[in-house]
Amino acid sequence: MRRLFRTSLLATALMAAAIPASASAATVGISDQQPSTFTNPLYSPLKLKVARVITPYDVTKEPAEKARLDQWIHNAKLAKQTILISFEHSRLSSKYNKAPSVSAYTSALKAFKKEYGSKFDISPWNEVNVCQAKGRQEGQPAKICKSATGPKLVSQYYSAAKKTFPGRKIVALDILDGSNVGGAVSYLRKFKKYVKGTPKYWGIHNYSDTNRGSTSRTSRLIKEINNKKAEVWLTETGGQLRLRGVEAGQAKAAKALKCMFSMPKKYKQIKRLYIYQFNGAAPSNDFDAGLINTDNTIRTGYTVVQKRQSATCHA
Repeated sequence: MRRLFRTSLLATALMAAAIPASASAATVGISDQQPSTFTNPLYSPLKLKVARVITPYDVTKEPAEKARLDQWIHNAKLAKQTILISFEHSRLSSKYNKAPSVSAYTSALKAFKKEYGSKFDISPWNEVNVCQAKGRQEGQPAKICKSATGPKLVSQYYSAAKKTFPGRKIVALDILDGSNVGGAVSYLRKFKKYVKGTPKYWGIHNYSDTNRGSTSRTSRLIKEINNKKAEVWLTETGGQLRLRGVEAGQAKAAKALKCMFSMPKKYKQIKRLYIYQFNGAAPSNDFDAGLINTDNTIRTGYTVVQKRQSATCHA
């Protein structure tokens, strides 16, 4: 999904509401790129415990990206969030569409660890099955997103992350369900053939399910993981108000969030929900899934998250 960076406007704090006893057993958090998320007075009332950020694998060599990540990590720690770092392609114009070699990737992870330490959960590569297109940086280099080459390479990135961050929670695969989940299932199946060991943590982006009020794609991917002892994290999930310029609106996005909250009740393996995203986008942007508006007023989905409201999805 499109990554947005902007500074939040100041707002009046909203009084925290108690989370009902029927709330999801899964840990609820946010996936959002903006350091200001955690200092926004509207963030604390949501009582979120985990936070995810997407950053270039070579972030230590990219001054602007590093400065942003420095502030994001600092603010997330002040907000007492358990942090999930999700790596992806470089932002450098000469490298953004190139997959790093395993040795280059490993060196970059070691540089990250030297700079920031190791007290993070790690996702070796973000949304592996989404390709870059039309010169945009969203999506991943062809060698990663194509199923002929990606599963083997990403399995090697996973091994490198396991070695670099021993004892930490490492997400084996971070994959988008898609309207037609068959491609994601095929990618995951091939990845399992190459990966060493039995991964304990798996990441799914299940927008296509939540925004259709469905569980079918999520179900197929969990079935393909085929490990009842593994944890499934919905590393990007939630309700979309706008996708590719098509408006869905607040009511539909709120309904998607309610569907999302019902999923851990049906699938006990789902242990974390990372809602993408906290901050809303400007009307000119072709993607928006924020819980608040650009003027720092809350949306309907914000209340759904605050109260942990759920509604059963269809199969």
